Amino acid sequence: MRIDIKIKAISLWEPWASLIRTGTKHYETRSWATSYRGPLLICAAKGGLKRQELTLLLRDKTFQNGLMPELKGNCLLMERGDEWLLQRLHFGKAVAIVELVNCIKTEDVRYLLSKEERIFGDYDPDRWAWKLKNIRDINPFPVKGKQGLFEVELPDA
Repeated sequence: MRIDIKIKAISLWEPWASLIRTGTKHYETRSWATSYRGPLLICAAKGGLKRQELTLLLRDKTFQNGLMPELKGNCLLMERGDEWLLQRLHFGKAVAIVELVNCIKTEDVRYLLSKEERIFGDYDPDRWAWKLKNIRDINPFPVKGKQGLFEVELPDA
């Protein structure tokens, strides 16, 4: 017997979706607030930054350490090259399940966050920081992303 389970989802560009997946990014910043609280599927958008922009971002040590926390500070990352890091991103796939627990004005939270967390979001005034907890890495699966919150049917386990 098949049971259809649907979950709210949101699409993010890479590498920000993967930064949530690794447990490095705990806030998602948006120009809009949401009253939704509960489970949220984090999806990596199929598109996003141009390859050159993404490659430059992945060369930044803060992003490297966030994406590969088990290799933090290891010079192996640079030796393996851009392609090795790019292959660890999951464009067009769901990558994590989190719990959305709060939606806070960026002005009220930005000075309480680590330098890394501020780098991973847009904390300009008049924006919203979505607080994420209970981040669970999942086996990535294909998802057709949309703008805003949308529903996704979870695949059978």
